[in-house]
Amino acid sequence: MSPLVQLSNHQPFRGIGRGLLILLLLGTVTFAVLGFVGDFEQIRDLIRDFSVSTLVVVLLLSAVNYWLRFVRWQMYLRQLDVRLHWSRSLAIFLTGFLLAVTPGKAGELAKAWLAREFGGGRARPVIAVVVTERLLDVLAVLLLLLSSVFVFTGQRAFVAAIVLVAAGAAVVVAYGPLTRRLLPLLARSRLARGRAALLIDIHQAFTKLVEPRMLVPGLALSTAAWAAEGIGCALVVRHYAPSVPVLASVFDYAASSVAGAASMIPGGLVAAEGSLVLLLERQGVALDAAMASTVIVRAATLWFAVAVGVLAMPWVLSLLRRPRQVDDEEDGQGVEPHVHQKGDVVQK
Repeated sequence: MSPLVQLSNHQPFRGIGRGLLILLLLGTVTFAVLGFVGDFEQIRDLIRDFSVSTLVVVLLLSAVNYWLRFVRWQMYLRQLDVRLHWSRSLAIFLTGFLLAVTPGKAGELAKAWLAREFGGGRARPVIAVVVTERLLDVLAVLLLLLSSVFVFTGQRAFVAAIVLVAAGAAVVVAYGPLTRRLLPLLARSRLARGRAALLIDIHQAFTKLVEPRMLVPGLALSTAAWAAEGIGCALVVRHYAPSVPVLASVFDYAASSVAGAASMIPGGLVAAEGSLVLLLERQGVALDAAMASTVIVRAATLWFAVAVGVLAMPWVLSLLRRPRQVDDEEDGQGVEPHVHQKGDVVQK
């Protein structure tokens, strides 16, 4: 039985295999459309001629993105006193890349279940970590869009709108009294009916993560992480069009990421590729070169992350098979052992 099938047998991961299949089908259709619209043979030749050394650098920049986000993940877990051995924490984090291909990255909430199963305590604080990470990613991408002020001097109004959106989002995230007023309204809504206690617990954990002393370094790590992938995009584009400014390519990557996220399609497929091709073409990049650049960029970001998530699955499965009590003793992290009472797992 494959690791993917074994993982999908656990309740939080039901349908992950079907989701990955849909992702692969969408990816195939997307690349087929690019080849149909452009010159397939020309695009293929452009990709073949791409520098292997540059591709290695681009992949390393994606790895930098993952490392910075893992540092942020660890920082927030420690803030909420979620005690996990770093290896188990890393396994959860890397598997999250596969879970993130779900619409709106909602599947990443399964990381909270994994953290609980690996002896990290209650799942609710980890849900707050996941939510905070996604909010910071949005803010970071909006900040990267501000780079357009240095290259698109005629887009002041557009930049001003981005600033207002980013500032508004920061206020909603960081201003405690406002979120405390919104929470009761959300708890009374039909969507959250019966989940008031859950929302309160998550909100209490969330407020600890958006304090200025946590929000500022978290946002800095997020911005640096996504800037790394933006620079990777710039390296790819400049291989085919050296005249395109680096900041312009960073802007293109950030804007296409927003388009992909807004589409709610798994992995942002179709929307991200289409918007990136259009943006590059508007900056004078030849259509076939823009398409070749898009294929390489998405392979080095989205599909590289999916591959990392798939490779992490056997690691996660091996950890799930190990008794928690043994794990805690071997890791020596001071986590209280678990005992079984009438078939349930409880903490001493």
